[in-house]
Amino acid sequence: MEITVRGREPHDAAAYQRLYSHPDVYPWTLQLPYPSVATWEKKFIKMDAEGYVAFIAEIDGQMAGELTLFVDNKPRTRHCISFGIGVDPTYAGRGVGERLIRTATDYAQNWLGVTRIELEVFHDNHRALRLYERLGFEREGVRRQASLREGKLYDVVMMAKLLNV
Repeated sequence: MEITVRGREPHDAAAYQRLYSHPDVYPWTLQLPYPSVATWEKKFIKMDAEGYVAFIAEIDGQMAGELTLFVDNKPRTRHCISFGIGVDPTYAGRGVGERLIRTATDYAQNWLGVTRIELEVFHDNHRALRLYERLGFEREGVRRQASLREGKLYDVVMMAKLLNV
């Protein structure tokens, strides 16, 4: 099984729609359930205009996951970047998330000059928390009752990794 990483293309909207419609994926993101392909097509246009960078992980030609870097163009904080990630449950535990994060970290550091990568993760997403900590992200705080999920408010853990230190 080989994981291939490439940049996102406009024709990937249907694959994003499938990923973020999956009942084991959208509850753990800040995405709303049941997105349409048209919604993703519009999001791609907006993300491209804002300079976001997206990576697709494929296994055997199928999208196994995606990661989007949210570029900050404000002069005093452009050294920081955050990301969102989604992995198809069919491919969970096969290194897809790790490969996407390592690729994005390399890109951010070596091509964008980023020195700080930030993320937010639900406090009860233990699998993701273990991965992020294994990859050098540290917990910096908790945003209490910060996100609505299935009718309840949940805490969100803020994490970051400093690069070039």
